[in-house]
Amino acid sequence: MKWTSKIAAMLIAFLLSGCTKSAADSTEQQRAVLTFFDQYETVFYAKSDLLTGSGGYQQLSQQDANTLRAPFAYLLQGLDVIGKSASHEILSNTSAALVGAKDFHPPQGPTGFGDVQSQFCYVLILRPGTTFEISKVVGGATSVSAVEASTWKWSAKGTEGHPKPHIFFATQVGRSYLLISNSLDEAHAIFAKLGSDTAPNLSGFRDWESMSRHEVWGYRRYRHTEESKEAAGTSQVTPDTQALAFFADPKQKTGVLRLFSPTGGTAQKMNETRLLPPFKVADGGVWETVIPLAGNQKSSDQIFVVMSWFGFGVSV
Repeated sequence: MKWTSKIAAMLIAFLLSGCTKSAADSTEQQRAVLTFFDQYETVFYAKSDLLTGSGGYQQLSQQDANTLRAPFAYLLQGLDVIGKSASHEILSNTSAALVGAKDFHPPQGPTGFGDVQSQFCYVLILRPGTTFEISKVVGGATSVSAVEASTWKWSAKGTEGHPKPHIFFATQVGRSYLLISNSLDEAHAIFAKLGSDTAPNLSGFRDWESMSRHEVWGYRRYRHTEESKEAAGTSQVTPDTQALAFFADPKQKTGVLRLFSPTGGTAQKMNETRLLPPFKVADGGVWETVIPLAGNQKSSDQIFVVMSWFGFGVSV
């Protein structure tokens, strides 16, 4: 079976239908990033204005913008189920969103095709001063039910890779965060960490100062525990590889992918796929490639490759 990075047709069909720098440095965002950094293997971040539209984004074409929305496809699908009004209310009160994912495994459908499955959680960072309350937004929705005093549950139609309905759990952490996860246990764990008084410390996050300045970025700290390397997007990753980082610059129309490894084994294997421009040495233990976001099929395919290497791939 050949694994590619093309997002399943249902996700693309759905996707097609102002967090400032000070906010990027905010305690709320750093706490969320640190929490996900500890809890998940892959973390992706995007400003909310990328998620509120389905067209182009700044200088990027619709095609390239939609590939960058791929890590947030399940979030958008889940919000779509509870209605346009509720979805708009949630996203309009959000400044930025993070997704954490781990435990990547192959599609569960009878064909063996479809989107890679994982345990995930989204945290929506609420705008400062918001009076948003999830209970008021979804409390009257017929598709949503309360499973606990402050936790809500609903489902979305299954997909080729996950024929059973997708289950979503949502809970709010004060006026700072809204959590949406496919695991109630994960929602509980993240809720407890975000509500703690522990000061954020991102010293273990390579390139944080650089990445936090960007409007779209992803980071994967390899655990090397995956059962299926193909599904996890790690077929070319050697055991000594530490992390993979990506950020997009919509104004410059480029994407930058950085690989952190003491040796060049993974960079060489990734280069041998010829799926991306070749990695080159950028610094000691750092390998880098730059992807032009030209708005054509080639750039879209290359960003899909990047997404698959972060665990957001599909089998076709």
